[in-house]
Amino acid sequence: MIALCLLVVGGCSRGPAHRGDDPLPAPFDGAAVASPEQERFLHESEERAVAACMRQRGLSYREVPAGRAVAENPYGLLTETQAARNGYGLTADLLAGPPDDPNAELLARLDPEGRAAWRAALTGTGKDERTLSAPDSPDLRINTDGCVYLGRMALYGSEWEQAALTVAGLTTRVIDQVLADPGFRSAQRRWADCMRANGEQFATLQDARGAIQNAAHDAGGDRVALQAVGRRELRLAERDAACQRQSDLPEAVRTAQKRVEAALPASSRRQAAELADLRKRALGPDPTGHRREPSAPKRPATMPRGGR
Repeated sequence: MIALCLLVVGGCSRGPAHRGDDPLPAPFDGAAVASPEQERFLHESEERAVAACMRQRGLSYREVPAGRAVAENPYGLLTETQAARNGYGLTADLLAGPPDDPNAELLARLDPEGRAAWRAALTGTGKDERTLSAPDSPDLRINTDGCVYLGRMALYGSEWEQAALTVAGLTTRVIDQVLADPGFRSAQRRWADCMRANGEQFATLQDARGAIQNAAHDAGGDRVALQAVGRRELRLAERDAACQRQSDLPEAVRTAQKRVEAALPASSRRQAAELADLRKRALGPDPTGHRREPSAPKRPATMPRGGR
């Protein structure tokens, strides 16, 4: 957000709430997504669990800070406040550059054998690999003996990986059917007409966002060019969000989504609710406060000591 705010005179300010800032629809009431605030909290909790697991194995680990989080709607919908603050949330990360690896210095002090052992402890040896499957989702391979997996399991529970993969497939199915819905397509044509009236030639929501992605790719590491893309992103996203509201696109999505989800078996809604419950338990009673740190999984310290 800060990087994009610097691109416009006067910086960013909080806009008043209005119709365009009503909660946007997402499959299963957003069961597959977390808010930026929740994402940060969960990331920090997971990193603490990973660090505890590494300490249990006699290895040092510096927690990786949470990156910049921007609310992203699975349909590409935007509120006008989001658009004014962050655009599509694409250029600011490129301007900020990749975050420093807090463990780089630690690894540099290890010999090759020590680095290999450290990485195996963190991500797994490959000896205890499992493959998870779910309809409409790509297979997911996980190393169950690495602290990344064990830390996540300590936070969310052992059911999380399969539940998340299953709901990701269900979400994909809902989105595909909503995007093919005649009511949505009609609203998207009204959106395209509105955009054209504002000098923007795009047929779909994905086309508008894709134009910024392509421009950012073409800019490469040229900061001046990226800043120009950022300014273009803000202007385009604001027009996009305004046209979404004027064409009643969020309501068209909401109506189509309700119809699609109603046709799914009850088990689908139950699986989505179970995933949301797992996240809720991981967040604890106060997602902004001081939740008790997840304990490290009880695993023997089998890896050689490294780091400090």
